[in-house]
Amino acid sequence: MASKTQIKIGVQFQTHGVDAPQFEKSARDAVALGVDSVFLWDHLVPFTGEKDETAWDSWVLIGALAKELRTSSVALGVLVSPLTFRSPVILARCAVTAARLGNGEFVLGVGAGGFIHDDELMNMKMSVKDRMIHFANQLAVLRKEIDIQNKRFSTQVKIWVGGDGKNVTIPEAVRHADGWSGFGPPARFESRRQVVDQFRSTTVHPDHEFEISVLLTRQDEPIRIVDFAEVGALHLIRSLRPSLDGAFDLQPIQDLLSQRM
Repeated sequence: MASKTQIKIGVQFQTHGVDAPQFEKSARDAVALGVDSVFLWDHLVPFTGEKDETAWDSWVLIGALAKELRTSSVALGVLVSPLTFRSPVILARCAVTAARLGNGEFVLGVGAGGFIHDDELMNMKMSVKDRMIHFANQLAVLRKEIDIQNKRFSTQVKIWVGGDGKNVTIPEAVRHADGWSGFGPPARFESRRQVVDQFRSTTVHPDHEFEISVLLTRQDEPIRIVDFAEVGALHLIRSLRPSLDGAFDLQPIQDLLSQRM
């Protein structure tokens, strides 16, 4: 298990409620605090809003952040882009572009989607079974494309899968990805991490480097790093919702970083 001195701390910015240029400043401020990673999520409609609202395009914002963090060792990524309305072929090219604009690395988090307002906007109607079949097929295509593009452009784009479904999401993450991101609280995370371990123990390359992370929100407060480190998390990523004044309050990130000192 990871110790609390080894665990990484990241931030995820939700892509609404803050003017687009503010994301660059928020990323700079987070890096100045000492985070190990900066992520955006990827929704067309604010996850916390109404169906007629608009979120900023995550991939345009990522291009700006990549240049902002170019001289930094901080990891930049998306957590997650849905493979329902994001083509894996296009995503692979987006990710290597971001990596080349930035420090050569990028974390491409993907998921099966399912947010009702995104699906309605894209006129996507899928049963749960069809969604998961589609996700597995698209993830396999993405793995192939990322390997091609990484080799071609000497980038280090890593695929993570977000979600904790035991029947499809986790097995496919182990099969095709470089990392997995689950959810709190610690007991739920541990139960899914055990499933990850089970599938990894039966793979051809069980020692392949594989990042184990957890995405946390204010609903998980109070968050104790040691609780997640003890159940196998290697990377804690705190999602931030915009405050009413149109900015991001980084105090939750400071609180986590102070526990690591």
